[in-house]
Amino acid sequence: MISAVRISKKVVRRLMLEKQGFNKRPNAVTKNDIYNTVERLGCVQIDTINVVERAHYLTLWSRLDTYDKKLLHELAYKDRLLFEHWAHAASYIPLRDYRYYIRSMKNRRDKMEENVKKWGGGDTSILEQVLERIRQEGPLGTKDFEHSRKGPSKGWWDWKPAKIALEALYGAGILLISHRENFQRFYNLAERILPSWVDTSEPTEEERIQFFVLRTMGCLGLIKASNIRKYYLPWSMSLRRTSRQLQVTLNKLVEENRAARFDVEGDTKPYYCLIEDAGRIQEIEEGDFKLNGVRFLTNFDNVLWNRDRVKELFDYEVKLETYIPKEKRKYGYYNLPILKGDHLIGRIVPKMDRKSRTMIIHSVWHEPWFKPDETFENAFNEAMESFARFNGADNVEIREEKPRIG
Repeated sequence: MISAVRISKKVVRRLMLEKQGFNKRPNAVTKNDIYNTVERLGCVQIDTINVVERAHYLTLWSRLDTYDKKLLHELAYKDRLLFEHWAHAASYIPLRDYRYYIRSMKNRRDKMEENVKKWGGGDTSILEQVLERIRQEGPLGTKDFEHSRKGPSKGWWDWKPAKIALEALYGAGILLISHRENFQRFYNLAERILPSWVDTSEPTEEERIQFFVLRTMGCLGLIKASNIRKYYLPWSMSLRRTSRQLQVTLNKLVEENRAARFDVEGDTKPYYCLIEDAGRIQEIEEGDFKLNGVRFLTNFDNVLWNRDRVKELFDYEVKLETYIPKEKRKYGYYNLPILKGDHLIGRIVPKMDRKSRTMIIHSVWHEPWFKPDETFENAFNEAMESFARFNGADNVEIREEKPRIG
């Protein structure tokens, strides 16, 4: 076997940012630009936290700048070019990829009654009751099902039986998300939602695995086998492959001339990219790379999903502190990493005061090695103006509440 070309981690980092769409910003964002961004990312994670705009909106804003958020909803719920399902957690996914998710839906269907028994108190008849109402009435949300709770709520996952049934049926692909109102899901029968053009034939297992391996390369550029299981999470996607088994698939793709293998400095594991990206790697190695300005990233951004990879390539610690006790936080409840060029150089701690239409920045943190200069400050201020505008803020208030805010 001919030894692989050795490249720097800088090239891996830069190719990933290009594949993730950070190097191209349209002058005026169209619906097509939004769709193409979701397509190139494979999926966009949906999250409920709304300290500022929710994560799925911010992931697109970081790449596109200000756009009309209604266009994303139209793509998903009117045009039916995107659908909601489990990919990397709950996500928007191009509907053209639907057939590759059928296996994970079936896996959930096999465990559906078992899970409803576990979480819903043992009565699986609720599944048919919920289905029958939707058959008769059309799209329904959780609020359409009455429930008398016994005792106080026990938290986020203390769902009423109908909600448990809706989620189980949705995970199994029997129901899909029809639309959202004030972020609340409305469910309908899958056959009523799927357009006639959608391919619903189930691929072979080998075709399915190859699809997600190739998809991950297309989204991240250069990858190791273990990176695949961090992009499409096993508990979401049911790839049912270990990293060692995925390595076999990567080797096969190289043999078929569909992927290229590279060695990376400081790493004993080989990296792989799509064969069409191999030439671009040499160009980046020779200095052909340009990424101007400053971007703010949500910690739910695709680039940051794999914390080990971020540490390896950027020497940066992802710190999502939302779910840890207040007294253990260093930065605050919600922070956004700062991307400058191909480096993560710090983070901001924002909070949108919607009543006063003010974007409050509780603190700005820089990595110890980074020294801000005038060029950075200008780019930072420009990004902050865009960020505030996208969040509907008329004013920005920057504070310095270190070392910790709640």
